[in-house]
Amino acid sequence: MNLSDPTERHFTNALQASTATSFSELYEAYSPALYGVLLRLVHDSARAEDLLQETFIKIWLNRQYFDPQQGRLFTWMITITRHVALSELRSQKVRRAGQSYHYDRLEQSVRPSLLAGKLDQSLISQLPPKYQAVVELMYYQDYTSQEIADRLKLPLGTVKTRIRKAMQALRWQFRNDIYHYQTT
Repeated sequence: MNLSDPTERHFTNALQASTATSFSELYEAYSPALYGVLLRLVHDSARAEDLLQETFIKIWLNRQYFDPQQGRLFTWMITITRHVALSELRSQKVRRAGQSYHYDRLEQSVRPSLLAGKLDQSLISQLPPKYQAVVELMYYQDYTSQEIADRLKLPLGTVKTRIRKAMQALRWQFRNDIYHYQTT
């Protein structure tokens, strides 16, 4: 980073100052550029605005990790912005996949355990509590894995493992339900 650049130095100091005024200055200076990045990635202005707020929250919460010796402030902020947008795009993809999941081979009278992309609560209640928590946050409240980890104060790897194991258990339960339906 070029600390001789007065603008860069000013905004680096503003970020590290941790005051509402300095954060406001940072937001005013960088929000148009970051919004443009988000809009290009998500193609939805309302969603890009929401993600911009989420981005600045992440910037603020992670300000202690910015190291001016590692690179420019703007580059660091763009990286966070891209991560927020990509997380949203992955989340949208998962929601769309859940909503379009069909069971063509079953009769119309059979109700699949995935209803309009949401998991049937009766199946979730059969999971151990630690799996119920992550599934409910992910599928009912649309949290990302990182947001679940932050909320539950768990390592990201633990959250991902719990999600994977919960999905395996739900898949097994669902297959078992289908088998019992077909044999009765």
